[in-house]
Order: sequence, then C-alpha cells, then structure tokens
Amino acid sequence: MLLAIVVVSAGFGILYPDQFATFRNFENITRQGATLLVVAVGQTFALIVGGFDISVGSTMGLSSTVGALVMVEYGTTAGVLAGLGAGMAAGLVNGLLIARLGVTPFVATLGMLAFARGLANQISDGASVSGFPESFRYFGGGEWGPIPATVGIATVVLVAAAIALYLSRFGLHLYGIGGSRDASALSGIRVRRVEFLAYTVCGLLAGMGGLMLASRVSVGQASLGTGFELMSIATAVIGGVAIGGGLGRLSGVVLGVALLSVLSTGMNIAQVSEFIQQMVTGAVLVAAVLIDRLRLRDAESRRLGAMLE
Repeated sequence: MLLAIVVVSAGFGILYPDQFATFRNFENITRQGATLLVVAVGQTFALIVGGFDISVGSTMGLSSTVGALVMVEYGTTAGVLAGLGAGMAAGLVNGLLIARLGVTPFVATLGMLAFARGLANQISDGASVSGFPESFRYFGGGEWGPIPATVGIATVVLVAAAIALYLSRFGLHLYGIGGSRDASALSGIRVRRVEFLAYTVCGLLAGMGGLMLASRVSVGQASLGTGFELMSIATAVIGGVAIGGGLGRLSGVVLGVALLSVLSTGMNIAQVSEFIQQMVTGAVLVAAVLIDRLRLRDAESRRLGAMLE
C-alpha cells in the first residue's frame, strides 16, 4: 500500500510538477482525505462486525442539512449537536433493524439511504442551506493552529477509534463477532448489542463527516455526501478490512484513504473525466478484494501445510 502511494504520487509529481507537487495541493489532499477518513473509520466498525453501511452518503447529507437549519437559527453549538444527533439516529435505526429485527445490512442500509436523502430534501424544500456562523469554520473549513481543521478532527477520531478497537472489550467483541457470530454468542458475548453499537458509531461518524464537508463548502444539502458510500467501503477494503468481518486495522484504512485521495486528486489535475475516475475506483476496489482473497487463501494453505507436517 505504501509503495503504491509513493509510486502514484511520484508519477503525478513528474507529469504535473507545477500543479501536483506543491504544498497547496498536499494541503488540499489532506483536507479532502481527512473527511473521507472519518467516514471510513465508521464504516470500518460495520465491516469488522460482519456487515456494511451503504447509507453513509445520505446520512452525511441529512446531517449537514439538519445541522445547517438548526445552526442558522440557534448557533454553531446547537447546529453541530443536531447534525451529529441526526447521524447517530440514522445509525441507531440501522442497528435496530439489523441487530434486533434481523434485517440484512444491504436491505436495511439501502432503505436508510433512500429515507435519509428524502427526509433531507423534505425539510429543506430541496434547496441548499447556507449562512453559517463564522465559528463553524473551525469544524472543517478553517485551521487549528498550523493544521487544517479537518485533519485535527480526523486525528481525534482516529485516536478514539484505536482505543475502542484495540484497548477495549468492545473492540475485542467486534472482531470476535466478525470472525464467528455463533462462537461469540456461545462464549457469552452480547452479539446484538455490540452489532447495534457498531452501526450507531458508523452513523455518528458519517454525521460528523457531513458536518465537516458542510463547513468546507459552506453549504448544507441532501446530496452533499453522494459517492461516500462506495469510497468509504473501498478505502477500508483496500486497506485490508475484510468483507465478512473479523479482520482489519485502522493503519490500513489510513493508507487506503491516502491512496484513493492521491489518485483522485492526480486524475483531477490530469483532467480525467469523472466517469473514468469512477471506473478506476471500481477497478481498484475489485483488485483489492481479489488480492485480499488470494492472500487469505495462501495463508490458509500454509497453515494447513504446517499442521500436516
């Protein structure tokens, strides 16, 4: 992954030195990548537990719209809390449907994708919402001292997620359920509760990503998170998070976000059409899954060979 990032960056840097190989472009990549990273970290929780969430893009749009409407009337703090609450509510409903009622992740989150986008358009009359307080810039559009605000928020989220995944019983149970739901239940893990919390966290971080994006573009609207469904899953899977659960580390997710962010920015500079960019993203995702499957198959073969010896 790291080698791929270096090769792609060097290639674009050589081809477009005055546009790609600049500090301003690096800052732009980090701003964009930080928002994707926050959403991808939430997606990682859903993937590790054995599911996924294809409603994160609509949740971002809903969060940005709700946050913007409240913010214009009642200020930054109320707007941010309302936006985060909307994202958490979407994740909570997904978790309830999947963990408590047994609806498959695809059906539940597909339904939320349509519902959240429709709700955002309904409460905003299908229009964009602007006129944010100046203080909202510090949630994504401004700087925290020498670093972009989005990078600061992403760092805080990454540290908190690492603590949850690697230093808590909740994280241990997430990996256990993703590895074997039945074995986890037999060992006394409260499977439905952990699964419910995983989707709630995913919704909360999607809501946070929506607010970060709204702060950057100075507008809240239903379509704001379009495309983040594929991108968040792609970056996590490219980074080694297994579809089906039980495997994956945040360091890989960071590298996956970095690779796709560099690739996307370079193709924009090269004026590659949006349609071809979508094709490239899809091809990279499929290639990552194939490589992951081959790697796991090879590891399993070596393990069986060692047992036979």
